[in-house]
Amino acid sequence: MKKKLLILAVLFVSLLFITLFTSYYTNSVKNKDTQPAPKKSHWFLLQRKNGRELLYYGVLGDLNNSRLIKTFQVKTGVNQKSPTPLPNLLGREYWLITKKESSIDNPETAPYFLTLNIPATDNWPYGPIPYMECNGQCEWTFGYFGLHGVNGNSSKLSSDDLGSSGCVRHTDKDIEYLYNLLDPETEEIRYYIKDD
Repeated sequence: MKKKLLILAVLFVSLLFITLFTSYYTNSVKNKDTQPAPKKSHWFLLQRKNGRELLYYGVLGDLNNSRLIKTFQVKTGVNQKSPTPLPNLLGREYWLITKKESSIDNPETAPYFLTLNIPATDNWPYGPIPYMECNGQCEWTFGYFGLHGVNGNSSKLSSDDLGSSGCVRHTDKDIEYLYNLLDPETEEIRYYIKDD
């Protein structure tokens, strides 16, 4: 009788173990199948000081899981008074491109403008406050920031030019390419900036 009880106990424990293992394995496989794939989108990495902007497509901010689409030579605001704001100085990892529009009537930004969500004000210093660069004495000219063209004036991209008032200048051809490619209404477009 004891032998029968022992065999029944072993069978019961074995059956319980097999049931639990099967349930765990099934749920594990199901969870792997139902987890969403990482979000893929266009995103940028700006090397602020050397004026190199890289456009990627893939997992946002992940160089290993993205492919380089294009590299642009741009002119940023890096001078002492009106730098292109660094997200990390405001506790952020990146900016977002939130809007795109024609700026054909604006001689400073034509033909297109892609807006960055950098905090700005309508009053001096027209940018993020507080902002701990330029010894806290930054002076931007406008209450908005973004990517834009040079209205046919390529000298605005030369090494002799001091740079923008915080925006990122592109050749008109490059900003037209970006305007036609990107749609901030249908994808999240992150703009990372490194200070190199």
